[in-house]
Amino acid sequence: MKILCPNYVKTILDTFHQAGFQAYIVGGCVRDSLLNKVPHDYDVTTNAKPEQVQALFERTIPTGIDHGTITVMSECPVEVTTFRQESMYSDHRHPDHVAFVNDLIEDLARRDFTINAMAYDPILGLVDPFGGQTDLEKHIIRAVGNPYERFHEDALRMLRAHRFAARFHFQIETQTKKAIQQLHKDIQYVSVERVRHEILEILAANPYEIENMTLLLSHWMPELQSCRTCLQQTPYHDTNVLHHILRAIKLLDPFDETLAWTLLFHDLGKPACHTNKNGIDHFKGHPAISAEIACRICKDLKMTNAQQKIIPALVYYHDEKMKDPLAFIRKFRIQKHWSDAWIRQLFIVKHCDIMAHSAYGQQTIKQLEALEIGYETCNRPMDLAHLAIHGKDILENTPLSGKQIADALQACLEYAFDHPEKNHKEDLLLYIESRPAWK
Repeated sequence: MKILCPNYVKTILDTFHQAGFQAYIVGGCVRDSLLNKVPHDYDVTTNAKPEQVQALFERTIPTGIDHGTITVMSECPVEVTTFRQESMYSDHRHPDHVAFVNDLIEDLARRDFTINAMAYDPILGLVDPFGGQTDLEKHIIRAVGNPYERFHEDALRMLRAHRFAARFHFQIETQTKKAIQQLHKDIQYVSVERVRHEILEILAANPYEIENMTLLLSHWMPELQSCRTCLQQTPYHDTNVLHHILRAIKLLDPFDETLAWTLLFHDLGKPACHTNKNGIDHFKGHPAISAEIACRICKDLKMTNAQQKIIPALVYYHDEKMKDPLAFIRKFRIQKHWSDAWIRQLFIVKHCDIMAHSAYGQQTIKQLEALEIGYETCNRPMDLAHLAIHGKDILENTPLSGKQIADALQACLEYAFDHPEKNHKEDLLLYIESRPAWK
């Protein structure tokens, strides 16, 4: 066993020891070292009170002094927290009362999971009162002590259990899992910002963990459970709707936050429109229903304004036909004014969706490839910036004004796309003159 403890952290520990205090690195840095992973940061726990910590070090920040946390500014910032007990969690998230104690084991007992409740001192070695090292070896996520108490104290821990399971490809221990199932409604006490963050971390690490979270996430996404039980008896699929969705996210490389949400939502409407004819399942109209669901979830999870706009749009058009590349490009770039970035995002969504189908369903990837080639080689004007005419030209050479100019520019864009050889100022002015009177 080798715990990584860089020199700047050892210096902090030595400073405490020389002053007569206990001090250990604790939590994630110990866990990651035991997993042969390089810790991203280090936390220290000590029996020194916050004011004593401040007195020992020249540069400190009182980041959470009321709860015993001081950040010591060294080569990298190190959070130092006094041994403490916590009690009363009226909001199911934060302790109402914190009491400083002098015993390390009491401090470790308040932590979430056994794999995070280990401490290490380079001289005294590993302190592991709850079997965290054994659980690491067995690939288990287990709550410290009574899981019902741990999750009643802080409902966010239920999501964290799944995040650690996804990150390390571990299993959640039976009693811990049962507690999550029983207390799942308490997740509503967690801020949607934290919920959104945890889900995103899970999607990035291992989206298949979502299959184990349908009940926990039902407050925001009840459709996940129905997707899990919705089979797809069709040549294009070889699994249920939810597994197909998660398979599509797994194919997202590189990972992208907006596109991961899009893929998570893209088929959520399927159970609502499921029909079966002659033993074959059909889901006619599912993109529109999925887009409505996406709108609701984006709003409920307080996503950015940009995401609330683009995610439902990508969901709505994820199943768009691709046989005629020119018609596809005309529809989205000319008529709907989609940007180049949106088009490329739609291509990625379609690629992941197609490749998450059965081997038979994956054959449509050839149509997508042809569409992408058609788009890349399209030399036609696809937005107003590509036109050989501008609003000022119309104002100076025609009697049009106001909204009529905008309408004329749009008409010219459509005309020039269909007749790229006419994308010249003179030709477009003649085209405007040939049109019926503008209203």
